[in-house]
Amino acid sequence: MEKEIIYLDNAATSFPKPESVYVAIDKTMREKCGNPGRSGHRLSLAAGRIADETRLLCTRLFNAASPENIIFTNNTTTALNIAIKGLIEPGDHIITSSLEHNSVSRPLHHLASTGIGVTKLPTDLNYGNRQINR
Repeated sequence: MEKEIIYLDNAATSFPKPESVYVAIDKTMREKCGNPGRSGHRLSLAAGRIADETRLLCTRLFNAASPENIIFTNNTTTALNIAIKGLIEPGDHIITSSLEHNSVSRPLHHLASTGIGVTKLPTDLNYGNRQINR
């Protein structure tokens, strides 16, 4: 008898996904799994159309100026690194909390080593009668 999975790591990925997601991924992997923008064969062109359509939908969702303002990364950590390191300039000072995820705190730690000012505010969390200081 198979045990039911209780999945609590939704910060990493959602699980289980709706059946429609599995069907769409399977269909895409079988019929449109080319490298978008890298070639002129059928699979690559189909993948390119998917990327272009998704970029357009994201543009509308986020009210971006144009689809060219939308980029895709392999994960949120990479996206946050690009955003943080791309926005911070010499002389800037960053104020953050002690609760930041590593995908934020590690690039800030690196930037602090280059002379960027970083202030990490301590956070007090109250859980019932227990207080946790970070």
